[in-house]
Amino acid sequence: MVKLRAPPYRLWIAVMIFMTSFTNYMLRANMSVSIIKMVEKTKKNQTAVCATFDNSTKPPPKDETGSKTFKWNEGDVGWILSGYFYGYFLTVMPGGMISNYIGPWHTILWSGAGSAFLTGLTPICAIKGGLAGVVVNRFFLGLLGGVVYPAIHDLIAKWAPPKEKGKFFAAMMGNTLGTVLTWIVVAAATSAWGWEWGFYVLTIFMLFYCIAFGIIVRDKPDSHPWVSDEEKKHIAESQEGHLTKKKVFPPYHKMLCFNIPFWALVVAQLGNLWGLNLIITYAPKFMAETLGFNIKASAGLAALPYLARLLFSNVFGIVGDYMRKKDIMSVTKIRKFFIIFSHFIPGACMILIRAFGCMKEGAIAMLVLNQGFNGACVVSHLVNPQDLSPNFAGSVFGIVNFFCMTTGIFVPKITGYLKTHYKGFTGPMLIFMIGGIVFIATGVVFILFGSGEVQPWNKKKGEDEEETAEAK
Repeated sequence: MVKLRAPPYRLWIAVMIFMTSFTNYMLRANMSVSIIKMVEKTKKNQTAVCATFDNSTKPPPKDETGSKTFKWNEGDVGWILSGYFYGYFLTVMPGGMISNYIGPWHTILWSGAGSAFLTGLTPICAIKGGLAGVVVNRFFLGLLGGVVYPAIHDLIAKWAPPKEKGKFFAAMMGNTLGTVLTWIVVAAATSAWGWEWGFYVLTIFMLFYCIAFGIIVRDKPDSHPWVSDEEKKHIAESQEGHLTKKKVFPPYHKMLCFNIPFWALVVAQLGNLWGLNLIITYAPKFMAETLGFNIKASAGLAALPYLARLLFSNVFGIVGDYMRKKDIMSVTKIRKFFIIFSHFIPGACMILIRAFGCMKEGAIAMLVLNQGFNGACVVSHLVNPQDLSPNFAGSVFGIVNFFCMTTGIFVPKITGYLKTHYKGFTGPMLIFMIGGIVFIATGVVFILFGSGEVQPWNKKKGEDEEETAEAK
């Protein structure tokens, strides 16, 4: 009989990376749907733009849940949607250093527990504190959420053999499923029981996630009692001599002042997050207020791009790992080749939304293709911090997102401004055209200046002396 071998334990780590990314975006994206029911509708904004072209479009049903609503304008909504990113902006850069010192297990677990508490507190903050209460609540949620992705990079650097990193980064696309299911679940709970339950159901889910993460995950293979000696040896030997156990302050000055590949990565991620934050914060409103779908339909349709992103990212991850194992291209060429799919095609899709106007199927198809092809980011630039510096991957990602998550602050504000000052279909089209241009321009910069080679500052202080001593 053929003896079946148990799957490697790092598979479970990949599953928990998926769930960590899932919950991080779950708590980031939920407000985009909840806000539709929280804001009191005025006669001016009851009719969708495309309703004038489609006589079959019916006004959304009246809210019968009895939940309190608020008289917030587009500017207020912009502050609420960007409040999370003000907090995120402050902790994403030190997140890698925090994870390096206290470990990704502590960083992710306690961030999740605190986020669960604050999410459950959101309805009280809204009812008692109004606009200011919600913005402050979202700010502190962002503070806790900012450390998560640098810690995930740290966890991947410790657990993933280099030639399997495409699959591990595909696991980070849990954020796409998190957005998909969150919009659908929150829309259903909000419609049935009131907008408050859109927050309560996520709090309950977060508690179960924290328990599972605490049991399954450890900082590294060596400290996990359930990992076989064979697997520990395989992971250690595959690290290619680039990963060490020393804890030192990341070489921020060398990244910021002297490294062109690092800045090319920053630019590529800026374009990626501009598009991603645009879809997260604006797609449900676009579906409801421009195309004319009700909250359930708009949430479900706005989730379709993320389903495509989840599927495509896994396909791209497998293809990228295959190309590395077969040495079809150098690492640098692989990263630049997939920019075509992660940046150029998504940018073109956003620009083409204008051509479809109120043809709803066409507009939705462009959004689906935009996020589907953007799934290639798992083998273009998203894995690039691991290429440039396996030792400081979490810190590299943290400082990259320190600059790039500013898009979460100003994209909602730009969106609110354009919707306020350009009526009808003009505002939404300008919003998507700008996003498409940013996608393409940032992709060009990465192709010109990006790299997949390990940088000299990856070595930690004292390693050169140790290597010389060992050689002697």
